[in-house]
Formats: sequence, structure tokens, C-alpha cells
Amino acid sequence: MKYKSKTYKTFIQNACDTVVKFNMLDKKDKVLAGVSGGPDSVALLLFLLEIKEKYFLEIGVAHLNHMLRGAEADRDADFVRALAEKLGLPCFIGKEDVAAFAKENRLSIEDSARKVRYFFLEDVLKKNTYSKIALGHNRDDNAELILMNVLRGSGTKGLTGIPPKRENTIIRPLIQTAKQNIMKFLKSIDQTYVVDSSNNDNKYLRNSIRNSFIPLIEKEYNPKIKESLIRLSTIIKDEDEWMGKETELIFNKALKSLKPDSLRPERVELSLDIITNCHSALRKRIIRKAVKKINGSLKKISSKHVDDAVELSFSTTIGESIDLPDQIRIFKKGESLFFKKESVPLRDLGKKRKNERKI
Repeated sequence: MKYKSKTYKTFIQNACDTVVKFNMLDKKDKVLAGVSGGPDSVALLLFLLEIKEKYFLEIGVAHLNHMLRGAEADRDADFVRALAEKLGLPCFIGKEDVAAFAKENRLSIEDSARKVRYFFLEDVLKKNTYSKIALGHNRDDNAELILMNVLRGSGTKGLTGIPPKRENTIIRPLIQTAKQNIMKFLKSIDQTYVVDSSNNDNKYLRNSIRNSFIPLIEKEYNPKIKESLIRLSTIIKDEDEWMGKETELIFNKALKSLKPDSLRPERVELSLDIITNCHSALRKRIIRKAVKKINGSLKKISSKHVDDAVELSFSTTIGESIDLPDQIRIFKKGESLFFKKESVPLRDLGKKRKNERKI
């Protein structure tokens, strides 16, 4: 890069500090950059090129056309393809009907776009032996997500924000960089990018928070609301990590069995004595951990479901059980609390057992 202005150097140094702080890169990594064509992902790609020789990186570009914006989406794909060609980088362009995926899976467009995008990136990574996926999320994105989760009544996990690194595969070098600094960086080197017109559509909650709510808070209440949200996120993340370690210790202590079952591959059995005698916050985390153990996800599990499981653990009624989404059944037997994922819908299972009792 021939431009080495103060703005340029500050941007690069800030992202470098983030990479080092969170140990994002190893020497000779093959990094697949997810590039939408917008300012964040373009800045990310240029940053990776700047540190390419330092880390001996091999860089590739991936772009997914979500087929949501017609000709504009095609324009974005063409822009990314041309940029990769100009920079001499391999480029992988995908195309998926996100609207159809959303309808088929009963998901929002936002959730569907995210899922489909990650499927695409992980597929390209595996097929082309990349070691890392780099994404362009920035500090402002993080603040917006935290505030959105506050409005949704999220638990502590939702308030920890966007992780800088996930599973040592997905990295976000710009997660500590403010949006305005990204824009200044691109302007300083006259770098073009494309603009997604849907970012101005406030029917999406994320856009409404970005375009209306945060500017209102900055103007009327706290001009540094983004910094405050990031600080809140850091505090909660530290405490959540500590609680996670405590949960692991007590969960393993309470675990009586984790074994194959005739209906499902796993069933978790926990000691009621340990569950009922630990702190209420820890108790809820243990229950969520048991559910995740047999289900692989807590996507459909609400705080009400967890509260019901806590109530069940203290109940003196014999043979009582509760049913959760994804065919999960929690029941008491003796001095144990069982978590089990049935192989058939719980409604059908109930009918089957009722008919068996009649015979």
C-alpha cells in the first residue's frame, strides 16, 4: 500500500492490537475473508493484506449473494469479484435464496441470512482447506447487538456481545474499531465500496436501533452510549466466563450418568440433592447445560422453561415431568433429575403410553 497517513497507520495498528490481544492468527494461516462489498468487509480485506507478510498468510475472498435485492445484489457480487481480481486473490462467489430458506424453516430474514451465510463460508473453508474465516464486524455492530439484546430481555450470554474469536476458526479483527474510523481509513486511501440499501430499512430491528434509537440516546441522554455498552459487555463477559467455570465444576459433581438410551443416544441424570442445594443462579445454569448436552442448542429454551425445571426439581409430586421444545422431557425419579430427548414428538409419545396402559 502506498498510502501511509496517520489515519491509515492508526487503523492498522488498532486492528493489529486486536489480533494480538485475542490471539486470532497463527503464522501461515489460510484466511478466508467474508466480503460483502460494504465498507467494513473491504477494510477488513485491506487490513489482512497489510499484515500478510508478517504472518505469512494465504488469503481468499468469499461472497454470498442472498438474492434479496435483485440487481443491487448482483452488483455487489460483481464488485467483490473485481476487487479480488485486482488484488490477485482467489474468489468464491455463492448464491442462495434466503427468502425461500426463511419460509421453509419459519425463520426471520435476518436469522436466515446469517445461517445461510455461515453455511456457505464454512463449506468454502472445508473444501479449500482454509484455517480461519475473517469477518468485518466492528465496535458499533457489537454495541448495537448488545442494546438489541437488552431490549429483548436477554440473559447474560446475549449481553456479552459479539465474540472476537469463536472456536479458533472465526475471527473479527475489527471488533474493537469504531465505524467512523473504518470510514476515515477508506477515505484516506480513496477506496471504493458498495452500500446495501436495505440497511436503511427500519422494519428490521437492528437497522432501527442503528439508525434511530442509538442516535436519539446519543443526542438526548449519553453521547458515549456505545462505549458504555461495550464496557457493560466486557464486565458481563468476564463474570459469565467465571460462572461458566463454576457451572462446569458443579455440573460434573452432580452428574450421575450420561449414557446411551433406547430412544435417544444420550440421557443426562443429575443429583437432585446437589441441584437443590446450590445457588439459584448456578442451578439455572446447570439445567441449561444439561439441556444443551442432549439437544446441542438452547435456541428454543426460554427462561420460563428453565424456571419450570427448577420448580420440578423442588416438587414433591411423584412421577411429575415437564416437556420442553425439541422433544425434550425432564422428569424426576428417586433422587435424580433426568433430561432426555425423545425420538418421537412428545404428543405422540404421550398417546402411545396412554394406549399401552389401556392394554
